[in-house]
Amino acid sequence: MSMTRTVYSEKLKEALAELRPAFKDVGQSLAALTQKRRDLAPQFHKTWLLWRRETRRTQIAFIQALDPSVPADRKLYRDHPSVRAAQYMLQLVENPDQKKRKGLTPLSMLAVTIKSFLPLCGSQKDQKDALQVLIAATRWREADQSKLLTAIRRAKPVALPKVPRLVEAAKAAKAVVLAFEREREQDAIARSA
Repeated sequence: MSMTRTVYSEKLKEALAELRPAFKDVGQSLAALTQKRRDLAPQFHKTWLLWRRETRRTQIAFIQALDPSVPADRKLYRDHPSVRAAQYMLQLVENPDQKKRKGLTPLSMLAVTIKSFLPLCGSQKDQKDALQVLIAATRWREADQSKLLTAIRRAKPVALPKVPRLVEAAKAAKAVVLAFEREREQDAIARSA
């Protein structure tokens, strides 16, 4: 059984009475500000699309046209309030309910899938060959291929039927990925020499 206190000291009563109007104003102002942003965001997005279509210039140039105080230096404008406000409004349009992604990203899921199926290829040599074919099939840039290999190395494989024990398969797949990455680095060094 819990008790709710209903008798307060005079000092607390005065403090509550003093704070109450300001707090209500902040709450109402915040609600109005949130509503204003939601109303303004579609207009901002529409104007941004029109700007991009007509000028073919960047989003930062658009924000600078709205707020000339935005600096041109990339390191400085990232933290500028107008840039953050623009990003927020575009996010409101793109994701109005502010839903966060659940589950794995597509890259992470691809890594889990590859790492889970690698043991089915047989020996480590066969696994390296399969991994080489898969990486080549992506036709991604070198940096993106490296990200995928890193994601594969870090991924936790799922238990699939007819795959060796999960712990053994994970260790073997990690060894294959590491060996594959080493060979790629050595090939790159040999090509550049």
